[in-house]
Amino acid sequence: MKELISTNAKIDFMGKRFVCMLISLVAFAASVYLFVSQGDSKYGTDFLGGHEFLVSFTGDFNSEKVREGLAAQQLEGARVQAFQGAKNEYSIRLGETGDAESVRAKVEGALKAAFGDAAIIQKTDYVGPTIGKELRTSALWAVGLGILGMLLYIAFRFEFAVGIGTIVALIHDVTIATGIYLLSGHIIGMATLAGALTIVGYSVNDTVVVFDRVREQRNKRKGASLVEIVNEALNFTLSRTVITHLLTFFSALALYVFADGDIKDLSLYLCAGIILGSYSTIFIVSAVVIMLEGKKSGEKVHASARAAKASGV
Repeated sequence: MKELISTNAKIDFMGKRFVCMLISLVAFAASVYLFVSQGDSKYGTDFLGGHEFLVSFTGDFNSEKVREGLAAQQLEGARVQAFQGAKNEYSIRLGETGDAESVRAKVEGALKAAFGDAAIIQKTDYVGPTIGKELRTSALWAVGLGILGMLLYIAFRFEFAVGIGTIVALIHDVTIATGIYLLSGHIIGMATLAGALTIVGYSVNDTVVVFDRVREQRNKRKGASLVEIVNEALNFTLSRTVITHLLTFFSALALYVFADGDIKDLSLYLCAGIILGSYSTIFIVSAVVIMLEGKKSGEKVHASARAAKASGV
């Protein structure tokens, strides 16, 4: 494969690991805060239950104007969120139960009274609250078991420290990707779950490639600094990483630009996850492995140096 970056590059990735870990910690904390602060409003009908209407508007509208118009028609519990804002479409969610047809008629009447012919319902969905809760629980189990499975696989193939680093990176990727997803105005639904599971599998790919190289070099260069070996492995695989991730990223970006609905949601999550996956392999997995094993490797280096000095070499 043609090299975009020389395999003999000398970029000191690990020299920047503390700064990058600090940035990741801030981004992680901000994502968790965003997730918690939004409460149930961050969930779509898939996970929360209730009725959801996709409504398109003609004219100058925003979420607050739509919300106020519905409140004036006794629909004060409606949650309004911009959906594909460039097309002036909004998601209107109602937590109330009831027959789908009667609730739709109620919403249509409120829209007609508030906005006349400027509002048109494009799509409706309904999920019972019990089913929504079960789907949300199942989604958490799916992501958790996916991450656990990766831990077992990586720990078996490499070392336990690499498995721990991989788990930290996967939690990092999924959490921050979800934060970006929420910050962009999207809501969590089945498309988000599909994106999270895809990223869990995708992010591990680079880790396997890099630490195959690390294991090979550690066997050849006994007593060498782990930081030096990891830096060499990252530089050696950097061209492959950049080419692979750029191609995947542009494919997901094309879907985000040209697709609609759940595919658009999924592609946004994938775009964020692809970038985070590359970043976390370099600065999270590697940094955690060095943190857990670096002391042992450093002791070997210092011991060799002391022995050489004592022998007068």
